[in-house]
Formats: sequence, C-alpha cells, structure tokens
Amino acid sequence: SARQLTHPEGTSTRVCNLTGQGGDRIMSRSAPIYATGLICLGLAGCALGGSAAPTTYDLIAPRSFAAAAKPARYQLVVNEPTSVHALDTDRIMVRPRADQISYYKGAAWSDRLPHLVQVRTIETLQNSGAVKAVTSSSDRVDGDYSLSMEIRSFQVDTTNGRPAADVDIFAKLIDNNSSKVVASKGFSTRVASANDTPTAGVAALNQA
Repeated sequence: SARQLTHPEGTSTRVCNLTGQGGDRIMSRSAPIYATGLICLGLAGCALGGSAAPTTYDLIAPRSFAAAAKPARYQLVVNEPTSVHALDTDRIMVRPRADQISYYKGAAWSDRLPHLVQVRTIETLQNSGAVKAVTSSSDRVDGDYSLSMEIRSFQVDTTNGRPAADVDIFAKLIDNNSSKVVASKGFSTRVASANDTPTAGVAALNQA
C-alpha cells in the first residue's frame, strides 16, 4: 500500500508500506530511495561478476651460481625498495613514448613491484650463499648492514618500435652501527623482448 505525505513547503513524498501476511507492516521506506538502493546493489553485482581476473606474472630468483667463496660473516637486512608512485603497483608498466607510460591490459605482477623485488632479492642472495644471513626489514632483526634500493625503471620500453625490458635499480649498503653508506652502485640493463605481449615482456624482465 502507499500513502502521500505533504511537507510544510508544499512538496510531497510517496511512502510505500511493505506488508507481510495478515497486513503486518514490515518496512516503510521512501520509494525513490528504496528503488535507488536496489539498482545500486544490482549494478554492483553485475560489476563484480563481469570483471575477469588478470593473468598473474612473477619474477624468478636465480638458483644456480658459480662456486662462491666463503660467505661474508655478517647479517644483511634487505629493505623494501622505494619507487615513484607509477611503479608502486602490481600493474606491469609499458613505456610507449619517452614522456608517457601505460600498463599491460589484463596482466599483473603477483604482488606490488617494490615488495616483489625485495622478496626476490632476498631469495637470490640466500640462494647465492654469499652472505651468512639475509633477512627482510619486516623480520625486525638488527642486522650488521642494510641494503636499500631505489627502483628507477622497471618496464617494457617500446619507444623505438622494438620492445625491450628496461631495468634500472640504484643500491646502497648501509652500516647499521654508524648509519653511514659504505657502498653504492647503480645496476641498469636492457634486454630485447620477442614481441610486445605481456608474456614476452615479463620473460625479458626476468632476464634483465
């Protein structure tokens, strides 16, 4: 059933009374608000049901290394790298022009790129056996040294029509006792990609 209320200003609102068996009123709600709520719920359900999950890609830590010398006798803490906002995401970056960035559609990293680089760096150092102990900053361990990194570039560059993985990471080794930088170095590389698809681009980034 419905009734109409008149406000002092002369406007009116139509109110719907939802009733159950026996005429007991279940709910009173302004019809437009109630209808809008149902429409919003319906649209949200359609949006959730219609979105396809992206194909997820990962970075692979090397496992095979040449025979290493005796491991360095110190504990190393690897911090999560810093980066610009455009790289602090799980989306895989593509650079079609020098002044423009984009991302592969329907493709994503298995985690935010800075965290993924941190985890794979730790795994690589552990696999190499070069350091006595390697931990993450989230472990809250007071290591002897800390490794801080800045991701300056981690993308598939297509600016010249020939896609290539472009990686540029600057690293600093910090003495935790003195809080001084004892070593720093930039690592940059470029590896050609077989084509401009996400699969080929990620394969090139893994080689870089």
